[in-house]
Amino acid sequence: MIDLISERVGGRIVGCNDEFFAAAENLINADDPVANDEYTDRGKWMDGWETRRRREPGHDWVIIRLGIPGRIRRVTVDTSFFTGNYPDHFSMEASGVSDADQAEWVEIVPKSKLASSAVAEFMVDDPHRAELIRFNIYPDGGVARLRVDGVPIPALELVCPDGEIDLGLASLGGEVVGASDLHYSHPSSLLRPTPSAGMWDGWETKRRRDDGHDWVVVRLGMRGAVDRLLIDTSHFKGNAPGWVSAEVSDDEESWTTVVDREPIDPDRMNFVAIGRVVASYLRLSIHPDGGMARLRILGTPDRSAAGARRIEYLNSLFGQAAVRFFYSACASPAWVDDMIARRPFTTPDSVLDEAEIVFDSLDETDWLDAFAGHPRIGEHGDETSNSEQSGAASASRETIRDLIEVNREYEDKFGFTYIIYATGKTADEMLTVARARLDNDRETEIVNAAREQRRITATRLRRIVCLEDR
Repeated sequence: MIDLISERVGGRIVGCNDEFFAAAENLINADDPVANDEYTDRGKWMDGWETRRRREPGHDWVIIRLGIPGRIRRVTVDTSFFTGNYPDHFSMEASGVSDADQAEWVEIVPKSKLASSAVAEFMVDDPHRAELIRFNIYPDGGVARLRVDGVPIPALELVCPDGEIDLGLASLGGEVVGASDLHYSHPSSLLRPTPSAGMWDGWETKRRRDDGHDWVVVRLGMRGAVDRLLIDTSHFKGNAPGWVSAEVSDDEESWTTVVDREPIDPDRMNFVAIGRVVASYLRLSIHPDGGMARLRILGTPDRSAAGARRIEYLNSLFGQAAVRFFYSACASPAWVDDMIARRPFTTPDSVLDEAEIVFDSLDETDWLDAFAGHPRIGEHGDETSNSEQSGAASASRETIRDLIEVNREYEDKFGFTYIIYATGKTADEMLTVARARLDNDRETEIVNAAREQRRITATRLRRIVCLEDR
């Protein structure tokens, strides 16, 4: 597991109701808390988050945005050095959206007892992907550190089979599974999504006094075709490696050399070409020793691996996020609610199969809701609709004028928006189909529109779960 809220992975404080004695941002400091005898103009200096003494009912809280969204498995509350001023209890809530103003909170840790100057762990059994947490303390007081460990569940844009991504990124689930030396720092720092803050925020080995070399093994967040490596030696000047080598594997047993002693420069971004080799693991060797800030393993994920991660994402969405996800494919609330209720899905194909079953249960009102989610042909809509209707973007003014008129005639006759599977069609083709369908009666035409809606939704779902290109 990884600490999903640490400042070192991009976690940040969104807001809190009080931080009179000590700032809430101390909670996510990656370093262990310390104590001293200093006093400020507000009282004893404390390394943590501390609120004033409450004189009214209620409790204090802080909202934290996860640096790496994911499934929370363990919460650690550290009250070190807080003795007469620690909270009696705490609880934790989570939300699947990144905007605190839109969050619907779900309790993941019930109100639980805390102790003086102690480290307490609480296991969490919740299947959802969290983007925000709300840490509540009762009634007030101070906490030194908060750790929220879990499993990354990457956003859809990080799981893209159509372009280059960092296959080893911690946010994607990349993990260091072995290393020759951890003397100065742990190599897991190499995979953090944030830029290195300094020499301490990387991986550095002790000086070798033999003929060997140091190495680190990374399990990729997704199996994929590796094209190149970025060896970031920022901040490492007199202690960067002289050369690097790289091997890849699918099983961590049989290794293929893809880079053989490539020289690298200190305090620089070093790109090393590999040549598109499919792998699940990468072993990077540094010769003979030294330090690196970050390692980026750049390539294209395997389509089936990307689909599996997207299914994991879909199955883990909280209510609000799940509604938005399915609404992007079909605007019928009945269809959306039924699809959410059918989770968890096991494969990308199962999503399409269930969608067809739900379509068969819809009535006319549901279909009209779905049609209402589309812009008229030729009008500006969301990014998905605009892409599907790209054939209308280059249409002549005369064709656009005719489309506006046929849309009006269609809606006047049938009472709903003209729906057509627009992908790959020109504006003139869509205009011709619309004019032909104006000859139908309403009963025939709503069946036609529903058939087109099925095709549109199926294509959107196939793209979302990586069964076809965008």
